[in-house]
Amino acid sequence: MTRYLFCCAALLGVFVIDNPQCGAYRATHTQLAQAYLRDSLYEQALTETRRALREEGDAPHLLAISTLAHIGLDQPDPALDFLHRAIDLEPDNGDLYAVLRDICLRYERFEQTAQILTRLATAHPQSAWLSAMQGWLHGQQDRADEATTALRQAIELDNNHLFARSELSRILISRGDFAEAENILVGALLIQPDAPQLLLILGDCQLLQERYPQADSTFHKALATQVIAAVDIARIYYEHRQPDRAIEYYERALARAPNDAMILNNLAWTYAEEGLRLHYALGLSMQAVKLEATSPVYLDTYAELLHRLGRHAQAAAIMGQALANEAPDGEHRTYLEGQMTKFHQALKANL
Repeated sequence: MTRYLFCCAALLGVFVIDNPQCGAYRATHTQLAQAYLRDSLYEQALTETRRALREEGDAPHLLAISTLAHIGLDQPDPALDFLHRAIDLEPDNGDLYAVLRDICLRYERFEQTAQILTRLATAHPQSAWLSAMQGWLHGQQDRADEATTALRQAIELDNNHLFARSELSRILISRGDFAEAENILVGALLIQPDAPQLLLILGDCQLLQERYPQADSTFHKALATQVIAAVDIARIYYEHRQPDRAIEYYERALARAPNDAMILNNLAWTYAEEGLRLHYALGLSMQAVKLEATSPVYLDTYAELLHRLGRHAQAAAIMGQALANEAPDGEHRTYLEGQMTKFHQALKANL
C-alpha cells in the first residue's frame, strides 16, 4: 500500500500541482493528496484527504494517506487512529501492518498497538495477519509463549503466511529450538524459494547448530538473490566467531564498495583480532579514518592495529583523538578508556 501510494504520487504530483486543471482533466482530491504526500506537504495532503473522505467515505487508500501524513508530521496517535480504520476495512493487507509495526517501534506505542489489535481480532477472528501481528507484538515484549501461540495460530489460518513463519522461527531460535525453527524456515522457502531474509535467518540457524556446510550453501543462495549484500553475511559469520568466513565476505563486499568506511573498518578489525595481515589491515583502517575522521570506532581500530604492530605511542595518540570525539556519557566511553590504559601500560613496559 505504502509503495503504491508513493508511486502514484510520483506519477501524478508534478502535473497535478502545476496544472490543477488542463482542458477536460481536473485532478481529484485523492490525486492531490497523493501528490502532496510525495512532496512532504503533509498538512495539504491531510486537507485533500479530508475532502476525499467526505466525497467517497472511508476507503483504505485514503485512510492510509492520512496515516502517512500524520507520521510525516510526527503525530503517531492520530496516525494510529486512521490506520486502525484502514486495517478494519482490509484486515489482510500486509502493507498496512508494516506501517503499524513502524509506528509501534518508532514511537514505542506498544500498549496502544495491543489495544488496536485486540479490537480488530474481535471483529476479524479469522485474519491470519492479525494473529501474526499479535505474535510479533508479544515477541517484542519478550512474551515468547504468547508469541508462539499467536504465530502458530496465524500459520493454521494461512499455511503460506511467510511473515508468521519468519517471526515464529526467530522466537524459536531465541529459545534454542533450532531444529524446529529450521523446519519452519525450510517450509517457508518451499513457498518462496528465493526469499532473501528467510535465507539469512536459515543460515544463522544452521550456524547455531554448527552445520557449517549447510550454512555456507544457504548464504551462497542468499547472495545469489542480489538483494542480500556480502557485508550482511560477513556480519553473521563474525557474530558466530567464524573469522575466516567473515573475512572472505568482507573482502567480497570491499571489492564491490572499495570506499565504504564501515566495510574497511570491519575488515581491518577482524584481521586485527586474528593477528593476520596487520600491515594490510592498517592500510584499510587508515582509509576508513580518512573517510570518517571523527569516528571513535574507526579511530579505535586504527589505534589497535598500531598497538599490535608495536607502535604504542602512536596508538595512544590516536586513542586520544577517539576519546576527544566520544561524549563523556557515550556508549563507547568506558571501552575506549580501557583501550587507552592498555596502550599506556604497553608503552611503559617497553621503556
